[in-house]
Amino acid sequence: MWTLASESTAGDAAPVAARYFAASGGARARSATLSLGDAPGTLLLSLTDDATTRDIPVRELDASERFVAATRTVQLAGGDMLEIDDGRALSRLLTAAGNPDAIVTRWQHSKRAALTALIITIVLAIAGYRWGLPVAADFLAHHTSNDLAALIDRAALAQLDHQTDLTKSRLDTATQDRLRQKFSELTLSLPPAQPVSLVFRRMGNVANAFALPGGTIIVLDGLVNMAPNDDAVLGVLAHELGHVEHRHGLRTLFRSAAVSALAAWYFGDFSSLATVTATLTQLNYSREFEAEADSAALLQMQRHHIDPRQLAELFRRIRDQGGIAAPPKDEATSPEERKEKPGKRWSIPDFLSTHPDIDRRIERFERAGRVSAGKV
Repeated sequence: MWTLASESTAGDAAPVAARYFAASGGARARSATLSLGDAPGTLLLSLTDDATTRDIPVRELDASERFVAATRTVQLAGGDMLEIDDGRALSRLLTAAGNPDAIVTRWQHSKRAALTALIITIVLAIAGYRWGLPVAADFLAHHTSNDLAALIDRAALAQLDHQTDLTKSRLDTATQDRLRQKFSELTLSLPPAQPVSLVFRRMGNVANAFALPGGTIIVLDGLVNMAPNDDAVLGVLAHELGHVEHRHGLRTLFRSAAVSALAAWYFGDFSSLATVTATLTQLNYSREFEAEADSAALLQMQRHHIDPRQLAELFRRIRDQGGIAAPPKDEATSPEERKEKPGKRWSIPDFLSTHPDIDRRIERFERAGRVSAGKV
C-alpha cells in the first residue's frame, strides 16, 4: 500500500538508491530509495518523483545473489522489481531487517573466510594425496582382475617394443631355457592366482630388469651378460617378483592415473592422461616399495639356497660400470637396431635411477649372505 513519505526513517542502516519498475508500467524506471521500515522485518520503498512510500515485508521479496560489481535485482510481490547498483549496501540493509545473505554468500565476500577455505582446501589436498590416494590406489590394485592386469601388460609391452630401443634378445636358446626353468622354481612360492611370465629383450648393452604391472618381468641381455652367474640373475628376478607379489606396479600406475585425471579435470587438459601409458615404461618405485621388494627377494633366496652375495656382486658391477655391460666379442649392432623407431621416443630408466641407494643395498645383501653362511 502506497502512502505519503514520512520525514524520518526507522533504523540505523543507510538507505539504498534504487530503480523501480512497476509490473504494469512497461520498461520505464523510476528513481527510488530503499530503507529500513518502522515495523520490524520491513523495508520502506520511497519513490522520488511523487513522494509516495510502500512498506515491504522482507519475507515477501526475493533479492538476487550479491557479486562484487554486479547490479542486484529485488523481486517484489505483485511483479514489481527493483534494480540496485550497490549490492553491498543492500546486503547491510537486508541484514538489519532480519534477512541476511546466505552463509555461503557471506563467506564468498569475507577475506578471512576465503583464506580459511583456501587453507582447508590445501590441507585436504595434501592429506588426500599423502594418505587418501595411496589407500584408494592400493584398494584398486588388489581388486584388479588378473585378466585386466594381463591386458595392461600386453599393451605396455607392445608399446615398449614399438617406441623404445628394445629389440629381440640375442641370448642363446639354452641360456633362456635354463633361466626360465630356474625362474619357474622361484614362482612356486607365489599365490596360485598370481600369473607371472619372463620375457627377454635387448637394449644395446644396458643391464636392467623390470616388472610390468600384470606380472610380466622383462630381463635385458646386458643384465645376464654382466651377472657373475645365474644366482645373481635369480636374485634380480626374486626382487622383481616381490614387486609383482605386492602389486607395486598397479599401485604406482593407479596413483599416477589418479593424479593425471585430477590435473586433467582441474586444468581442462586431458592430454595429461596420455602420460599414464608412458608411466608403464618408467615405473620408478618408492623407497618403501624397493625395500619391500628387497625383503621379498631375500626371503626367496633363502628358500632356494641362493647366496645373496651374488646379487650384491651384480649390484657392484652395475654401479661401477654405470649399468652398461661389455658387449660379447662376437656381437655387433644390427642395421635394424640402429634404425630409429617411429613415434615418440620413450626411454627405459637405468637400474641405478630406479633402484636408489645402491651402496646401502649392496651392504644389505652382503650382510645377509654372511649371516646365511654363518660368518657373522
